[in-house]
Amino acid sequence: MASTISFDRVSDIYDATRGLPPGISEQVTDAILNIVSPKDETKFFEIGIGTGRIAIPIAKRGYSYTGVDISEKMLAELHRKLEGVSYRLTAIKGDATSLPFEDNSFDVALTVHVLHLVSAWKQALAEIRRVLKPSSSYLYTIESNQANKDSNQGRLDFQRRWEEIIAGYGYPLPRYGATEEEVLTELRAQGATLETVIAAKWKSELTVNKLLQYYQNRVSRHSWHLPDDVFTNAFNDLQKWALEHYGSLDYDLSGETQFKIVVVRNWA
Repeated sequence: MASTISFDRVSDIYDATRGLPPGISEQVTDAILNIVSPKDETKFFEIGIGTGRIAIPIAKRGYSYTGVDISEKMLAELHRKLEGVSYRLTAIKGDATSLPFEDNSFDVALTVHVLHLVSAWKQALAEIRRVLKPSSSYLYTIESNQANKDSNQGRLDFQRRWEEIIAGYGYPLPRYGATEEEVLTELRAQGATLETVIAAKWKSELTVNKLLQYYQNRVSRHSWHLPDDVFTNAFNDLQKWALEHYGSLDYDLSGETQFKIVVVRNWA
């Protein structure tokens, strides 16, 4: 099993399928800067920088930003977006569990929905701790979907059913990294203090049909390990279940999405 998932296969559609809605990026950037109160010399660092959806807005504010990612294609997309523009942003190919930086190099570290993709996530945390300066902040961030009651948990129901289906074909979803609770438990055990900040909220418009299209296009990592023939059969099963379960492709699964930041202090 691979130790970390690469997003090479979706680099060209990543921003379109996982980008933040208009105006939300600015809210997230403002929240991050309000949390850390950066100075001109503050140095930001991110594991899993990807296409720079979090990094670029902060770099545009004039701050030094360094990131690593294992996906060459994601990094290529980031560099494409920076062509002809001068920012204090450096993005390189690197392994989260063995960072090519000296101890005490950065003032702020971020991970954005990434540690669930790294099998050696405790080693990645140790590396973040190593490269952070003493008394620095680590921002552990995720996006979470808060489905409304009528949606029957929406995405979560789909994901659970999908996992049941592919397990039935002999291809259970591989477990890579840590859950949110595992990360937070580990940080507390290491003496860190945690504070949760909701940086932004927005309504995610969604129907059964749109969610089926998301699965059919194999946007999510949940189908990347499947052979094509198995995927075709599994998706047909999912589509049949969705129609039986919800009764209509137009069934509304909209809900609230939150961009949550857990501020980790007294750790590095």
